[in-house]
Amino acid sequence: MKFSKTLLGFKPGEVISQIESMENEHQQKINTLNSEIEKVQTELQKAEEKREELQKQLNTYIERERTITDVMVTAQINAQRIEEQARERARHMLENTEEELKQKLQELDFLRIKAARFKEEFREVLDNYRVSLEKIREEPEDPSFTPTLITKENRRHDVSS
Repeated sequence: MKFSKTLLGFKPGEVISQIESMENEHQQKINTLNSEIEKVQTELQKAEEKREELQKQLNTYIERERTITDVMVTAQINAQRIEEQARERARHMLENTEEELKQKLQELDFLRIKAARFKEEFREVLDNYRVSLEKIREEPEDPSFTPTLITKENRRHDVSS
């Protein structure tokens, strides 16, 4: 801007007017900047609130993750313990079953031996009967021997005589 000249320098009205105009411009810029600062401060405050909210959510998620981790570790430990108990029970059951099988096999062997003895004894008895039958067949028939039918009356008679 150019000022008009006077005898002693520049026109004071123009200078004052220019200074006022500059002050107004400067004040407008200050007001605009203050408005922008307020706006930025508001945004910063909202961003800070959002950050705090997100931090709370993050802390909640971290706590949940810890809880889930603890639960998973506990579940894994329990699963290992249960698996070990199941293996132990299976081992005991297998041992008991093997022992029972061993006893049953011994009983079966005993019964086989007993059955074999019974067959042998029965054969001996049958052989004895066969030999007795053969002896009966071999004896000559005695014509003087007559079979007699024994009744109750004959018996009483024989007993009393």
